[in-house]
Amino acid sequence: MTEEDKLITVSSSTSILRAMELMTDRHIRHVPVFDDKVVGMISVGDVVRAIVDQQNQEVKQLKKYISGDYY
Repeated sequence: MTEEDKLITVSSSTSILRAMELMTDRHIRHVPVFDDKVVGMISVGDVVRAIVDQQNQEVKQLKKYISGDYY
């Protein structure tokens, strides 16, 4: 079992990029989400999916802007 002082957690307010940074730097694939108690777990796949979704939204917005259809 992981010692409490070595446990890596994120909160529900932690940014996706920060979560990815922690997971990459520590070479871990799953992280508990802790807000006074455990509220869930996130995986590398969850983080990657969220980042891809964010990037897709940005691409859509940029395409609308470029085409002049952003109103």
